[in-house]
Amino acid sequence: MLGLASLLPGVVHAQSGTTPDTMIVLDVSNSMWGQIDGVAKIEIAREALGSLLDELPDGGRTGLMVYGHRREGDCSDVELVAPLTPLDRAALKAAAAKVKPKGKTPITEALRQAATNLGVADRPSRLILVSDGIETCSGDPCALAAELARAGVDFKAHVIGFDIASRADQAKIACIASLTGGSYTNARDAAELSEALKKSAATVSQEAPASKLPELTLTAIDGATGKPIEGPVNWTVSGRDSEAVVAAGLTGGTVSLPLPPGAYTVSATLLEKSGGAEASVTDAGGSATVVLDGVVPKASISLAAASAPASSVLAVSFEGPKEPGDFLRIVTADGERLETDLWVRVDDGSPVDMRLPSEPGTYEIVYVWNAGDDRIIARAPLTVMPAELSLELPATVPVGAQVSVDWKGPGGKGDWIGFVPQGGGAGDYAGRYVFVETSPATLMAPSGTGTYEAIYVTGHDGAVVQRKAFEVTEGSSALVAPTSAEAGALIEVTWQGPGGSSDWIGISEPGSAADSYLAWAAPSDPVVRLRLPSTPGAYELRYVLAAPEGAKVMAAQALTLIEPEIELGVAGEVAASTAVTFAAKGPSNGSNWIGFALPGAEPGAHVSGMWVGADNITVGQLTMRTPDEPGTYELRFVLSGVGEERIGKAVPVVVK
Repeated sequence: MLGLASLLPGVVHAQSGTTPDTMIVLDVSNSMWGQIDGVAKIEIAREALGSLLDELPDGGRTGLMVYGHRREGDCSDVELVAPLTPLDRAALKAAAAKVKPKGKTPITEALRQAATNLGVADRPSRLILVSDGIETCSGDPCALAAELARAGVDFKAHVIGFDIASRADQAKIACIASLTGGSYTNARDAAELSEALKKSAATVSQEAPASKLPELTLTAIDGATGKPIEGPVNWTVSGRDSEAVVAAGLTGGTVSLPLPPGAYTVSATLLEKSGGAEASVTDAGGSATVVLDGVVPKASISLAAASAPASSVLAVSFEGPKEPGDFLRIVTADGERLETDLWVRVDDGSPVDMRLPSEPGTYEIVYVWNAGDDRIIARAPLTVMPAELSLELPATVPVGAQVSVDWKGPGGKGDWIGFVPQGGGAGDYAGRYVFVETSPATLMAPSGTGTYEAIYVTGHDGAVVQRKAFEVTEGSSALVAPTSAEAGALIEVTWQGPGGSSDWIGISEPGSAADSYLAWAAPSDPVVRLRLPSTPGAYELRYVLAAPEGAKVMAAQALTLIEPEIELGVAGEVAASTAVTFAAKGPSNGSNWIGFALPGAEPGAHVSGMWVGADNITVGQLTMRTPDEPGTYELRFVLSGVGEERIGKAVPVVVK
């Protein structure tokens, strides 16, 4: 039924010294658009994945599999985006950068395909799974993990739950790790995710025969009869202090599992009965007995309003046990989980604010009792109505222009407006987005012509709730400046163009890349001033649009730099330590200078203090002090505009 018969025909055990192959499986379902501290979870995951890859050993065969990235509602959407090859960090990072959250969470199918690609029957294999939710495609990852474990292959899965609501939900994927001998970690933010992945990498690269751990024996008894239960009791074990799941997927009236010494919390469920207990493990092991009964605590939920606009925030009051891990969740009218899990903990007391779904419809807000294996003990119906949404912007805008977008929408935390190609989704913004604060919002138009759309995206579930099409045209960009000038001089440039805050007007070498420059100035004034290179030759004056997808030359003009006319009319002999006045001429740009230097010294050298800026030339004359020490010197005019300093002219001078 689970498809392992063809995967494990006549299991062959790999030699113990073989380096394990590693498959990384990344959740790219739509819920990964959710945000933590204003950053989308997919972006956090990509960055943390980079840290993981840096920790993995060179040469180990490593691949990357993702799910939920191509199609909405498709439970077969699993893809091997980077096959198993000797570790290629750049290729794996590039593959992760291309995927965009879109669909569902088929964890079981991803696990099955990962095991197939790893060839678990032939080689030691390790899987590292990162998911922000549980299976949403009716699969049973615990059953598949158990079947892999029973096959006797050398396969371990290390699982990281990313911002998962409850211990009961964590247990639904932690079982993959528990049953295969791997580790489970629940990461709540970017730092914890990065640390969890590093630990997984260390486990993969430094695996050694583990010392035998003490065992914790767990027994379930019926609360009504006091007799041991022999049915399929489901067990979850968590750290007492961290509340993180350390083992799940264990089934039976009495079970034993190896654990490091420490303090733990145990929960058990069987149909409608549940119970919990504290357990301690010493070097000699430990035991705990859990009484299962059908006593369910009372709870109630009261909404500030029975209906509210989509993506708005609603105050929710509640009564209930308020035990550690309890939370409120929004579910569909028939009790199904949303693909993007919307929930809040009850720790801070009543009332709490809940962000509502972006899709109008009928829902329920439920109280989830964590100790009862996520049992719902209170419900309140909720109608989500269409929100008032609009996007207004010009029908036609020039390439790269700053576009003002008037908007109406929820204005919730993390909501944003972006520009995408026509029909594009939340992942197609290509760097053009702005978080909503006040209306209007300002964004840079795309750098290519065509039809685009402004989209409003909700921050809590990444849903595109409003679109407005517009056209991008070539627009008009131009430069007005001299076509010839002296090297090392200063020119003025009048410009026409988008005028973006990151655009620039500059001097480049002909044929160079669009983002290449020798000198530049921001187009903050109608006329900009540019220092010119100090070397004569052919150059190009450019207006460059600094677009997110890369620089684009909007206007260009050829510029020839000629050797400057320089005059230094100083006498051949001068007295030491005196001020001399002489005829002088040459380009000034705020950096060129005139000074005394020893013959043969490098262009930038000068006698200490014996120099003045070329800007000090007035009415064709310059006054400056001569060196204190007698000797033979050069009086130099040094061009220091752009690039290396160059001696424009040098006159020998004897100082007496």
